[in-house]
Formats: sequence, structure tokens, C-alpha cells
Amino acid sequence: MSAKRLLPSESTLEKWVDEGLTHQEIVDRVFERENIVVSKSAVAAALSRAGLTNRVRYETHIPWSPIRVDHSRAYPLSMLRFLARRDAGLPLTKDQSERLDSWLKRLEDEDAVVGYVYDDPNGFKYFRRKKSDIKYPPIRT
Repeated sequence: MSAKRLLPSESTLEKWVDEGLTHQEIVDRVFERENIVVSKSAVAAALSRAGLTNRVRYETHIPWSPIRVDHSRAYPLSMLRFLARRDAGLPLTKDQSERLDSWLKRLEDEDAVVGYVYDDPNGFKYFRRKKSDIKYPPIRT
């Protein structure tokens, strides 16, 4: 008799990786859904076995860590993941690309940047851009 599987199927892991979840976010999601504690190293090993490693790294676009589980599906976070995928030369769906372009245009029009406040119930907030903030290159159309 084999041991009980702690992590979800490879297809579920692949979906989560494609969503841009970090190892920690996968750990958190497994706990949230199954009430099972798994380690980041177990997640890394499972992703490696499934051939799902060396995908997109999001640290340059999502510099905050950790991000609370209840903030992991926030719209700004999804947009930053899409941006990271685009910048890595990975494909986006037409809908994802259009949503990202619209979001980037909104930031540009409002001269805003997105920030993250861990202890805030909403997590992500928009702030007026300062001269010291990095201005993202023009929107691709």
C-alpha cells in the first residue's frame, strides 16, 4: 500500500505554477485546501519530478515576501505575474494581454505604482508615483 499523496496532482501543480504561485504560495494553498502541512522543499521536489522547474521567476516584478494567502489572488498580483511572463517572453492569452495592457495604461494615466501592505485587509494599494520609482517601459500594443 502506497503512502497518502500530500501534494496535488501534477496537472494541478502545473496550473498553479502557470498562475505564478511561488513555492510558499503552493504550500499555503495546500494547507488552505487540504489542511495538510507540506514543506517548500517537498513542493520543489514535486515540481522538479514533474518537470515544472525553471519557469518564470517573479521576484523582480513581485518584490514583497511573504504575500498572505488571502491576497494571493488579488488583481494587481495577477497583473504583475502576467507582466513577468510577458517580460520573460512567455505567452499570454489574448484576454490576459488585453487586461495587462489596460492595467498598465491605468497606472500610466494615474501616474501610479502598486504597493503591498501585508497587514492591510486589501493587501495591494495604489500610490502616486515618486521620482525615485521605477517607471515601467511603454505598453506594448
